[in-house]
Amino acid sequence: MARRPYNRFDKVEVKMQEGDYSGGIYGGVVTRVWNHQYEVRMTTLNDGEGGGPLTVQTSYPFLQPVPPRILVEFKQFDLVEVWHRRGWWPAVITRTAPHNQFHVGLVDGTRLFVDESELRIYQAFHLGDPPMWHYYKLYVEVVFVFPF
Repeated sequence: MARRPYNRFDKVEVKMQEGDYSGGIYGGVVTRVWNHQYEVRMTTLNDGEGGGPLTVQTSYPFLQPVPPRILVEFKQFDLVEVWHRRGWWPAVITRTAPHNQFHVGLVDGTRLFVDESELRIYQAFHLGDPPMWHYYKLYVEVVFVFPF
C-alpha cells in the first residue's frame, strides 16, 4: 500500500475516533511529524480549557487531505456529509424542502434541517498508487427509517 506522507503545515482532515467527536471529520493543520505519527492543530475545535485550538496526535489511517468541493444536485436518499458540531458527519438526505434545504438523518439517529451550503457529497479517500478521492452520488433505497 502506497502512503502519502503529510508534511508540516499541510491542511488535512482528521477522522476522530474517540470521545464526543467520534465519527466526525474535522479540519486541521499538521504541526509535527514523527515515526508515521502526526500532531494536528484543529481549526474548528478548541481544547475546552481556554488555551486555544485543540491539538491531537494521530496516525496516518485517520488523516485525509481536504477533499475537493464537488457541486452536485442533492436528492432524497443521497449519502452526504453534513456540517454539524464543527465537523463533517455522514448522513442521508431523508427529505428535500424548498429553497435548497434538506432534512438529513445521521447514523446516531440525530435529525437535522439544513441548507445546501451545509452539505457535501460523501467522499472517501482511498489509499493506493496513486492515492485518490472517490465520491459517491448514491440513490439509496433504504438506509435509515425516520418518522418525518
